Amino acid sequence: MKLHIYLAAPLLAAFTLSAPAFATQNDESAIRQLEENWVQASMHHDTDTLKMLLDDSYREITPSGKTRSKSDVLSAPPAPAGSTQTLQDVQVRVDGDQAVAFGENRFMAPNGEAAVFAFKDDFVRRDGQWHVVGSWMTKK
Repeated sequence: MKLHIYLAAPLLAAFTLSAPAFATQNDESAIRQLEENWVQASMHHDTDTLKMLLDDSYREITPSGKTRSKSDVLSAPPAPAGSTQTLQDVQVRVDGDQAVAFGENRFMAPNGEAAVFAFKDDFVRRDGQWHVVGSWMTKK
């Protein structure tokens, strides 16, 4: 009987150790989706989605170097009608209940003017839900 336990232990350990990798992949997908949801909510001034996504402690550093809170973001005017935002080269790193996403946000104004911003967003998981706690953005 003891021999079976010794043989089964490595198999159980392998399955246990593989679970976090699968969980991390799911978390990475979830963070990518939240980034897309965030862009859409910003473009359509969907404050309900922004309230759920942004943590109450949220702080953002804008390309001009100013700091904005969650309430600042919620009270900001909507993006100009006809403008677009597209995320590119988004990479996500997950470490337990913390994650970071970074990439590019390509903004196109209705008049055709374009701007590219590099961004980094910090996420934390609380009560099973991911929330953004901080953002940094700079114009490229």
